[in-house]
Amino acid sequence: MTPSPAIIPLLALPALVAGLVYFLRPWERTPQIVAFLAAVTAAYLVRSAAPGLSGDLMGRPLVLDGPARQLLLIALAAVALGNLALAIYPIGGFFPSVSLLSASLVGVVASIDNLTLASLFLLINGVMLALAWGTRGRARGHLQFLVAVTVGCLALAYAASLMDAAPDEPSRMGLIAFEIGAGLLLALMPFGFWEGMLGRDADPLTTSTANLTFKATVLVLVWRFSAHYPWLAATSAFPQLLRVAVLITVAYCSLRTAVAPSARAYAAVATQAQFTLALLTLIPALGSSSLLPVTGLWLLARVPTSLFLATAALALQQSRRLLPRLLFVFAGLALAGLPGTPVFPAYLASLLSLPRSNDLLLPLGLLTAGLVVGALRLLWHGGEQEMPDPPALSGALTAAVVLALIVLALGLQPSRLLLYLS
Repeated sequence: MTPSPAIIPLLALPALVAGLVYFLRPWERTPQIVAFLAAVTAAYLVRSAAPGLSGDLMGRPLVLDGPARQLLLIALAAVALGNLALAIYPIGGFFPSVSLLSASLVGVVASIDNLTLASLFLLINGVMLALAWGTRGRARGHLQFLVAVTVGCLALAYAASLMDAAPDEPSRMGLIAFEIGAGLLLALMPFGFWEGMLGRDADPLTTSTANLTFKATVLVLVWRFSAHYPWLAATSAFPQLLRVAVLITVAYCSLRTAVAPSARAYAAVATQAQFTLALLTLIPALGSSSLLPVTGLWLLARVPTSLFLATAALALQQSRRLLPRLLFVFAGLALAGLPGTPVFPAYLASLLSLPRSNDLLLPLGLLTAGLVVGALRLLWHGGEQEMPDPPALSGALTAAVVLALIVLALGLQPSRLLLYLS
């Protein structure tokens, strides 16, 4: 039997390797390969760790409970697959080391038993990710993301400090700060306009990798707020507001997907709409002691699918030939839940297990319509194209094919996703 590691070394391992990866930048592809191997190793150690592994940080308890363990595994999967794709389609910068450091911070945010500190660690995570993203000549989307993350995390920290004064008594100011912070960080309407701008200004592969970890962390943090302060779900209108915000956001992002001017913008708003649907699996768990199993399945299934769409979008921006078109169509259908892809079991499990499964049908239909119409528009009328770059096109196509094979393998055997999280 593999010995169970202690929680502090376990959470610190990706961050320690990140320092080594930083100094490997002069060698092309080496940082990404080392980051991929480090994420896989860390995931293996997390899976072998004893349930309820605990420790302390800054005098505060750390507990790797079920939701924290699943979130850390999802973050490490995103870091591993993202760096695998970046090893095939190399992008300059220090994102591989930052992605590993981000995984360590995700573990801290998920396991620390203090929501004020968790919100501040989340802020550090978001700022680092934004600074590591590449730009395409303008950084307006980066600045909007930084503003949203800064205000959102500080609002959550302020809300936690107010609610801690009387955890069992409703706090009006605490509720308002919590709702504003959650809306900004989850990119829900009317706070989520920064998502499309970021997709236009930043590289889709690095932003997809980061958002797969960052937004999943925010989702778990919102649930922890409801578990620490049960009145959020029992006596406030937060669950109803969240449901309405989800429907409005999915409708808005689906419309933006249908009229996207480029494959990059299509990938950004489509993945945001698909993530927003996952929040419907959070609502029944608000105030309870655990998340629904389908939530972890949903967040993990979207990792290879979102990265596949990002690489397919990069390939389509470079070339209008048959293979990039086919990969882009398949990626869009995979995100819509095509049978035989990883997202399909998550959709099906949600429809069968959610108390109000009808709430999922309408937004899922809107998402599918936006994906289909947007893909047809881009394929038929074209879109914003980039200057041809044969090495970049070859790398994007190879990465997209590799991720397509991973999507097919996981979609045909979805039990592997459940096994990974168990």
